[in-house]
Amino acid sequence: MHISNPLFFLLSFFIAAVILFYFFRKQYETTTISSNLLWEQVLNEWQASPWLHKLQHNLLFWLQLLVLLLLMFALVQPFWFQKGIPGDHLILIIDTSASMSAKEGELTRFEKAKQEVVEMLKMVDDQEVTIISAGQKPVLLANHETNRAELQKQAKELELSYSHENIDKALKLADSLSMGKETVIHLYSDSVVETDLSGLSEDIPVDVHNFSSLTHNLSLLSFGTASTEGGITGVAVIENQTKQNETVEFQVANGQDVLFTKKIIVKSNSEEIIDIPVLKEKPYYTATINVNDDYSADNEMTAIQTAVYEKVYAVGDVNPFLINGLETIGLDIIQLEDKEKVGKDGIVMAEGVKLEELGSYPLLFVNETEKGKQKLTEKPKGTGDPLLDYVEMENVYIESASIPVNKQWDYVLASEDSPLIQKGTHQGQPIIALNFSVADTDWPLQPGFPIFLYNSYQWLTQQTNFLGYYQPGEEKWLNLGVETENLAIFTESGKNLYSVDLQKEGFRAPSKPGTYEAIAGEQVFSFSVLLDDREKVIVSAPSFRMNMKSSELKEEGSDTKQDILWYWLACLALLLLMAEWEVYRRGH
Repeated sequence: MHISNPLFFLLSFFIAAVILFYFFRKQYETTTISSNLLWEQVLNEWQASPWLHKLQHNLLFWLQLLVLLLLMFALVQPFWFQKGIPGDHLILIIDTSASMSAKEGELTRFEKAKQEVVEMLKMVDDQEVTIISAGQKPVLLANHETNRAELQKQAKELELSYSHENIDKALKLADSLSMGKETVIHLYSDSVVETDLSGLSEDIPVDVHNFSSLTHNLSLLSFGTASTEGGITGVAVIENQTKQNETVEFQVANGQDVLFTKKIIVKSNSEEIIDIPVLKEKPYYTATINVNDDYSADNEMTAIQTAVYEKVYAVGDVNPFLINGLETIGLDIIQLEDKEKVGKDGIVMAEGVKLEELGSYPLLFVNETEKGKQKLTEKPKGTGDPLLDYVEMENVYIESASIPVNKQWDYVLASEDSPLIQKGTHQGQPIIALNFSVADTDWPLQPGFPIFLYNSYQWLTQQTNFLGYYQPGEEKWLNLGVETENLAIFTESGKNLYSVDLQKEGFRAPSKPGTYEAIAGEQVFSFSVLLDDREKVIVSAPSFRMNMKSSELKEEGSDTKQDILWYWLACLALLLLMAEWEVYRRGH
């Protein structure tokens, strides 16, 4: 304990004066009274408030003395030093990726990070704090906040995103918020190394808190099923990331129905392939490895069994090049004049008809409306989509492009600002849209044309029975039909998570990997959230610091002056002064 203004101890003179005044207060003499009338009056008053008459004089003395003492100590301003956190502005970046759910002793890495953040916030003293959640997209939870209660609330409500962390984006956001004050960044993760901080300004101190204990982990790297002539078969790959052989129970189930079980021994630091024999036909299959390891997020995978489409129905005035291209890859083409006769065992290729006139099925749609056509002056450029794998589009000539039916669909090929090829969903089914006429291009003469048709057929047939595979928290616009507005998201066990208004917002996948159902009216769609492959390997790194220049920042914590005691002493003195006045009033 230290004193800021010891000179005010001279006020003890006034305390001594008060004590001296009480020595010279009025004294009463003992008098013999012959009559008892006066005694009856005194006794009546005594019994009316006996405690006050007994104590009022002494109580006033002690209250006055205590008030003066409190005021004197408030004026000398006692203070003490306690460990604080260096920096005027603290930026806390918390990694919310799936690997942070790995156990670190009794708690997970993420729970330990939250505990450390909450403890650090308790030491904040008139400092601004920014909190950033570092998932695939950084989320700003608090910006230059000084309210300690609000900061602790945000820290306690942090949740795992299960997406792969993008530390670079989080650091760039932190860099942009660090202007004007002495900023210190505290980064909580498990595998950040110095090269990950290369994009950060050199003068910003960074304290990286890595959780780097050895983790016992086995991972289900991959799992898939396929339809064969003998039925549904599958294959899975398990990796042992430990230094000892492990016995693993592998099983495939559909809900509570276990379809396949096998125990295998996986050698240390190696992979094991499991061939799965014929399975019962189910809409989806969930593979699980039952093992007591420190990281459970990579112990489960889902494969959704899609329908097999062997036919292609051509509706409308379809260009012969499209028909010949699909026949080249071995598909059976059925040309129909009546679109109502489209079967459920194939995909549809349509040209010369309106999209609203078509039903709900996998669709390769040629949009060739004459109204609003735009002449193209630049070469088409692809976006790296798998539909253009092994397809060269740089030398393809396309004369003009039509106005896209839906601008929210993903771009596959574009020229200037005009989307030429798009993909998305329409009435709950996958669609590929060509926003140009094949007759206005030399593409059919290029070797990549039949390859594109093959890629398109594969993509359409793999997307039909469900909404697709998603990364944790991935957002995407969906078109499930004109009448479909609200989409309710349920877990595999039937728990309702949230609802999405498709007319106002995009679809957002849940953060936790697994199989889910989306219900729109009477329609039920399945989709799966998959763990990023980069989150299936646990990597650890030691904690370190960078750019710690001043001696103050090099210490674990700096001593901060705490002088708030004078305020509470003054408040207590005021309360006692009010109590003294009340005692004096009642006494008179």
